[in-house]
Amino acid sequence: MQKNNIAFLNLRNNLNYLQQTPHVKNLSSTRTIYHNYIPSYAKDIKVKNYDGFYFAFFMFFYIFIFQFVNVPFKLPVFIILMSISLFLIIRGFKRYIIHNILNNTPFSKIHIATYGLNKVKGRFIPYGYQPLKSPISGQDCIYYSISTFYVHPGGNNNSTWISDFIDGFDVGIPALFTDGTGFLAVDLEKAPIVEVRTNIIEIIPNNSQDRKIKLSNFNDAKRISDEILQYIKYAANNNTQVNLYYIKNYKFTIKNNKIRNLKLYVDSTELCSSIIHTRIGEICKYDSRNMLYLVEQYIPINEDYTIIGGFADTGEMINMKPVKVTVPDMSTGILEVHLSNFYRNEFLIKAVAYITLGIVYLITGIVSII
Repeated sequence: MQKNNIAFLNLRNNLNYLQQTPHVKNLSSTRTIYHNYIPSYAKDIKVKNYDGFYFAFFMFFYIFIFQFVNVPFKLPVFIILMSISLFLIIRGFKRYIIHNILNNTPFSKIHIATYGLNKVKGRFIPYGYQPLKSPISGQDCIYYSISTFYVHPGGNNNSTWISDFIDGFDVGIPALFTDGTGFLAVDLEKAPIVEVRTNIIEIIPNNSQDRKIKLSNFNDAKRISDEILQYIKYAANNNTQVNLYYIKNYKFTIKNNKIRNLKLYVDSTELCSSIIHTRIGEICKYDSRNMLYLVEQYIPINEDYTIIGGFADTGEMINMKPVKVTVPDMSTGILEVHLSNFYRNEFLIKAVAYITLGIVYLITGIVSII
């Protein structure tokens, strides 16, 4: 069995990265020599992330500025509200236009795709290496991330839930993408959306009269995390699957199996399947105890992916088939990796949300000046 050269990372020491995605640090290991063949014209194309940051920001800003609607200095408030309204409406229509462009763009093939906007469907394959084995689910992949999170009550009167990253590591091997007509070097580092298979597992101490395992603070969670991760790292070093049932004193319960964006922080809302218990006819009830989660994310090689973006020629060939490299689309700046057959409707939903919020700002601005 092949052993892989794995760099384990104590990500908790990197405070700057903790604010972003502490579970993602080693995506560069998926690069090949073909990733360096980016044409000069494509190096200056900026990738754009059409996420919901601005929407969330202006939602909170609206709550803040609403209290100034009836103040004497109405003109500055009116100008601010009108400017934000215009920004949101334009951004919403832009997202709507891009959504239509993406949906109306037919699937192409790598060997004929250009630097314009393309959609191709295919699979990732290892380049010069044996596939990785995701250490928890045992799936063949080209990249995986293992991380632990401590979820606990926080905020005023413990009314909210906070997700604290504890520790983790991620592993990758050089990989290419293919649809049978050619090969594509996908820049997973640059793409703001990289969808992955995700397993969210709750770690529950098996307490008894003879043994009590505390989980009352972050230090307790860190101690448990260190104990469990050593078993998983051992399996990762040997490229095998760990049997969690052999780890004594703990019970592992799979709470969710989903597709998510690897580039997003795993917050408490994604770990809420064991926090929020919904019953028909009852209000959601919150569990009062602290919780510990193990999260596995991986890029499988046996499932179809859709790559959206621009493709540039490298001038290289593999088995008489062209090799190309991903670049952001010149007109939209899009470069995304989706584990799905179509572009999801969330893009359209957010477009409508932007336009609606823009109209709310517009109405509020008009009311403020009257």
